[in-house]
Amino acid sequence: MESGELETVVRLWRRSRAEAQPWLEERMGHTHEGDLRFFGEVLLSECEVWIALEAGEILGLLALQESQVEQLYVDPPVQGRGVGSELLAFAKASRPGGLTLYTHQRNERARAFYERRGFQAEAFGVSPAPESEPDVRYRWPGAATPEDGTGT
Repeated sequence: MESGELETVVRLWRRSRAEAQPWLEERMGHTHEGDLRFFGEVLLSECEVWIALEAGEILGLLALQESQVEQLYVDPPVQGRGVGSELLAFAKASRPGGLTLYTHQRNERARAFYERRGFQAEAFGVSPAPESEPDVRYRWPGAATPEDGTGT
């Protein structure tokens, strides 16, 4: 992601979050300015942020922090076209040793998406304040490595 794409990416992120978890977004009352600040000061400084493009249009985003998927969102009008799958495949290829991520327990669509792609629920808890929303940690164990026959 390039800095000039920040505004477009933040708007996509907000649309996707509002569709995926309206109960939380309404309660949290985030502002556009706060979203821009979060992206600019937190995500872009702590994560690798990648975007999915088609004909110059931003379709989705992926934020990775080490082996943690911090954010994976696809613009609602293009969901179901494989954009999220491609972003997740990119994450897996980038982190073949495994990935973890969190999603909210009520976000059944996201949970089904990750489970269909090999992620397994590992722990159930509650996200930190101010969200304080029941969540689930998922793990993808990584690409299988063939035995080298050395027994080590």
